[in-house]
Amino acid sequence: MRVTITGDLNSESGISKVVLEISGCTSKHFRPKVYGDGLVGICIVLMCRSAYLKFKRRIRMSKKEKKLYMDIMLDITQMIPLTHEMRRQIVIERISREVPEVLSKYDLADFDRGRFIDDFTKWIQNPVNFQD
Repeated sequence: MRVTITGDLNSESGISKVVLEISGCTSKHFRPKVYGDGLVGICIVLMCRSAYLKFKRRIRMSKKEKKLYMDIMLDITQMIPLTHEMRRQIVIERISREVPEVLSKYDLADFDRGRFIDDFTKWIQNPVNFQD
């Protein structure tokens, strides 16, 4: 399973450090796992931009690629004054809540949704996984 976590963000949000911390190890952890051929990848984009840009959340299921693409919208005014640990906790909470919510909206034949969500939630909510 290919799990990609990336960001489209303003640098002052501090989210880039969170992305760097959790993306590589998450991708590496899920790469050898197989949950069925119905879904082979998820791309999560952490969106943290100035409100005046008026970005809208994107969610797209590519049947051809068998990949789910989704944005997680973060409030830049909330993120700027926070510590790194607080930002990371918010990002982890949002990812662990929104990925299962979005996945539940799709009927995916030959995909063990329950096992993936269980594995993903356990992984993403364990801060030990993101330490050097």
